[in-house]
Amino acid sequence: MEKVYDTKKHCNGCGVCAKICPVNAIKMLEDSEGFKYPQIDPELCTDCGLCQTKCSAKSELKKVEGNFYAVRCNDEELLRKSTSGGAFSLIAEEVINEGGIVCGAVFDENFKVKHILSEDISKMRKSKYVQSDLDDCFDKIKVELESGRKVLFSGTPCQCHSLKVFIGENDNLIIVSIICRGVHSPLLWEEYKKYIKGNDELKAYDFRDKRRRNDAHTIAYTVGDKETAVTMSEDSFSKIYNKCLSYRPSCYDCKYCSADNDFDFTIGDFWGIEKFMPDLYDGKGTSLVITHSENAEKIIQHVKEKATVIECTKEQAEQTALKECAKESILRKLLFKDLGESQDGNKIPLILKKYGQ
Repeated sequence: MEKVYDTKKHCNGCGVCAKICPVNAIKMLEDSEGFKYPQIDPELCTDCGLCQTKCSAKSELKKVEGNFYAVRCNDEELLRKSTSGGAFSLIAEEVINEGGIVCGAVFDENFKVKHILSEDISKMRKSKYVQSDLDDCFDKIKVELESGRKVLFSGTPCQCHSLKVFIGENDNLIIVSIICRGVHSPLLWEEYKKYIKGNDELKAYDFRDKRRRNDAHTIAYTVGDKETAVTMSEDSFSKIYNKCLSYRPSCYDCKYCSADNDFDFTIGDFWGIEKFMPDLYDGKGTSLVITHSENAEKIIQHVKEKATVIECTKEQAEQTALKECAKESILRKLLFKDLGESQDGNKIPLILKKYGQ
């Protein structure tokens, strides 16, 4: 077998194919844009076809209608530490309180984005608009589930679907899909970090800071002893993301742009809430939560003890990312061409100026 996928738009980089290959013939390797794809060793491959059978890109996702809620936690400190209304933390805490464990995306010590399993969810809060490295998390989740433990997984819809295909049906697995527009190239993120930190140390980075009470539309980072905070509209790196120029190819052919799916939860910012619930609109953020299962509905009922939870309609909750996928521009190809010509940080100022205006 030559390839697991037909085109790069049909691979989300989950790595399930490599995990289930019975002869370890598949490795996940980065391409010139920094995204990982499976590469098959033809000398080891036995053409069993299992990698294609377990490929989520080739698996249909069930469309399950859900119940829609606006959620905001009552704890002001937790609200401040969350991107929107704190729904992820509230849901995760319910699972942890039942003896479970959570798998979510964090910054590691070098500010690379990766998924980990932990009972400490503090680093999993806040948006990280870079494709995360799942590493061996799916295998660890399987072990936890086989021991009878509850596991909550939070990730992009394609990651959630891949996990569901890998694990199968399991009542102890709670899947929380984030409303996703696309994921930044890890390579672009690495080069950008080098640029902003220079010869100093990057100590903190927040894609969605809330200090200005502007719906977390502020970027804040600390290099050495200096903190920088600018609005998204002033930040060139954010503009590149918002213009959909740095996404994984599969993001432009995403099949998960719907409010109906087969996960337990779908969560994200409740954009447009000022039109329907002005009392909840104060720039601090409110979560949109969609429940798709009985397990999710039970959890949201418990969440009501710690949060304002208001049922709403599908029409009120509809977001762009739940209706259509990102549109690919010719500028994307040019951006990665420029990035590929130099990866020592010298091209980053030019890229930010050229594509982030």
